[in-house]
Amino acid sequence: MELHFEDFALTVRAGELDVPYGLSDEALFLSVRSHLAGLLCGAGAEIFHFGPAPDNTADGQDELLENGIFYRIIGYEKNLGIDLESAADEILSAFSFLVENFEPRWATIFVEEGSAKREVTIELLYQEVF
Repeated sequence: MELHFEDFALTVRAGELDVPYGLSDEALFLSVRSHLAGLLCGAGAEIFHFGPAPDNTADGQDELLENGIFYRIIGYEKNLGIDLESAADEILSAFSFLVENFEPRWATIFVEEGSAKREVTIELLYQEVF
């Protein structure tokens, strides 16, 4: 029997974050961890996207880009204990638990630019079975 895990992604606005470019995976995660955890636990956290993990293919296409800085956290549905019908507070809590208690497999920064928009996404990928 083969195990299959669905990837869910949560994307939230990072606000006025100074993006720590040029760091290794672990250092990047450690530099944003407390900001991200605080954001996920705070009353002002707004879910920009929740669902299957999107790809990053909007470079150069302003109509597909959103100005700003974002965090995208990708994890297995099985680890998160939520589904697509979960309430916003359950989703934020599940991803907060992941960020506060586990280190991602990798962390990276995607920068996508169009002629008028610039989208920066700090992505954390959790693809282990906990």
